[in-house]
Formats: sequence, structure tokens, C-alpha cells
Amino acid sequence: MKESWILVIMYLIIVAVIAVIARKKKKNQQYDEMQQSIRAEAFKRAYFTTVILLVGIIIYDTCAGAPLPQYVLSGLLIVVVMASFLIFAIYCVLHDSFFFMGQSWRSYFGVSIGIGVIQLISFVSTLLRWFREDRINDSFAYLFFSKLSSSAMMALTFLTLAVVIGVKSLRDGRTSEE
Repeated sequence: MKESWILVIMYLIIVAVIAVIARKKKKNQQYDEMQQSIRAEAFKRAYFTTVILLVGIIIYDTCAGAPLPQYVLSGLLIVVVMASFLIFAIYCVLHDSFFFMGQSWRSYFGVSIGIGVIQLISFVSTLLRWFREDRINDSFAYLFFSKLSSSAMMALTFLTLAVVIGVKSLRDGRTSEE
């Protein structure tokens, strides 16, 4: 019980720090009107992606005959959130509205690769743990599938984002040379 409260406090501290940083950065960020309209369209697409995926999960869970295990649902929710984020990010990157005016793509490219590689390592280590485990109980399965799905989807999301940013920057570099 004590660990749960410590984790909640750590989570609240992290959220507060991110909120302060975001508020300070927001003063310096400037998007033009075209970028804002493109971002609005990207938000709309991400929102409808979330709704469609969640309705699909609800329909499947209802029609399956037996309820999905809790660890499967938590893994699917992670997939839904990350898929929606990826839809938003890819749409914005391809339409030049992911970065605010004058911002470099290099920092996002590096962060995306870094997070993607770290999550890929986490995914592989979780799979290796599965193969080493002799006895599998419900709590292990819950943690395993949640961690496996989150690691896999985070790795896929951030590595895909890095690829899209890299391809977009190469394509823009070639068009600016011509």
C-alpha cells in the first residue's frame, strides 16, 4: 500500500513539472493560422480514430461471449492511445504543422529514436522474461501483457515517428535544393 502512494505522489510531481515546462514553452511557441487549422484537422482524425477503435473493442468484448481479461483490455487501451497519437503526429509532420515556426526537427528526431530504442529494449527484455518464467499466474500475466503491449506500441510509435520525420526532412531537403 505504501508503494502505491509513493507512485501516486511521484506521478503527480511528474505531471506538475511537465505542466510548468509546457506553460513556459507555450509562450515561445508560435503556429501560424494554417498550421493551427492543420493541427485541428489532425486532432479530429485522432479523436475519431480513438472513438472507432474503442467502439471496436466494445463490440468485440460484447460479442465474444466471455469478457476479455483485464490485462488484454489494458493492453488494447494502450494501443488505442498510441495509435491516436501516431495518427495526429504523422498528419501534422506531413503537413508541416508538427513543429512551431522556426523549430528544428532534429531534437524531435533524436528524442523519437531514443524513446523508441529504449522501449524496444524493454519489449525484448519483457519477452525474454516470459520465456524464463516457469509458472505463470494471473498477476504475472496482467503485468506481462500490459508491459509487453505498452513497450511494443511505444517502440512502434516513436520509431515510426522518427522515420516519418526523417523522410519528411529528406524530402523537404531535396525540394529546397531544386
